[in-house]
Amino acid sequence: MKVIQFMNMRDLDLNLLLVFEAIYTSGNISRAANHLDLSQPALSNALARLRKQMDDPLFVRGGNGVVPTLRAEEIIDPIRDALAMIRQSVDPGAVFDPETSKRHFRMIVADPLEQIIMSKLLNNLGRNSLVTFELQPPQAMQIEDALLLQKTDLAIFLLHNKNAELNSKSLCPVDLVVLARKDHPRIQGAATMAQLKKEGFVTLTLAPRKLANSEKVTFWQRLHLREVCHVYKVSSIGQMVAQTDLIGVVPRVYAEQIASTNGIQFFDLPVEMSNQSFHMIWHKRADMDASSIWLRDQVASCFSYDAA
Repeated sequence: MKVIQFMNMRDLDLNLLLVFEAIYTSGNISRAANHLDLSQPALSNALARLRKQMDDPLFVRGGNGVVPTLRAEEIIDPIRDALAMIRQSVDPGAVFDPETSKRHFRMIVADPLEQIIMSKLLNNLGRNSLVTFELQPPQAMQIEDALLLQKTDLAIFLLHNKNAELNSKSLCPVDLVVLARKDHPRIQGAATMAQLKKEGFVTLTLAPRKLANSEKVTFWQRLHLREVCHVYKVSSIGQMVAQTDLIGVVPRVYAEQIASTNGIQFFDLPVEMSNQSFHMIWHKRADMDASSIWLRDQVASCFSYDAA
């Protein structure tokens, strides 16, 4: 194990490590100050002290905030681990209160489930709650890497390669259905595979290495349909199907959300194409964290059954 010597332990102030973690996580001085309930000058002063003790700037300006230096990248994991151990030791029975917490959750959510999950999460918050959420696009980063590197707190997606450092819970089956507009000239209520192969489809772009996590989506590989338009999100399939004669294949949970208000019909595929399930995935470091437990409970409550 690498030993990181960054300051004289006699000068160590735990509050400085909390400041470091908050800035690293938020990437913004103002947001970090708000998270710690400090004024911006007070946080800047703490950061100046930490920079002096560590003989490194730690953060430099970038984008709309700050980005960590190589030194900061090097020490963030052991500092986070140490703070997590201290928090659990000091207050192992801590309860998360969304009415008073300023917790900022970062999540990767599969497009078909985004509306179901986020509407419930946001509606369950009190009017004055300071809890915030940040949705990160699953196309931008590998889910496993995002969780291992602490770039996201929770992922809701298809399960691929299991990692010993990650935990998961099934939420619902993918359960594919055919999507078409209600007044489609040839498709009404059902269709054979021969009929479907004569139609043009809107499909997900799943070319290897073109989008992060696309290799997890296996249900298109056996359909062999006429793909007229490739899109990057399942929600784009619904939008185009509603306005054209193209049809699509989407998870039932998504079709049920949009059919009644978008003039869309859906029906079972004539052949079974997927046994995949959507899962909730998190790092084991968050197993006992009260805020993470609350978030997972909220997400799980959106679904009335578990996938097999």
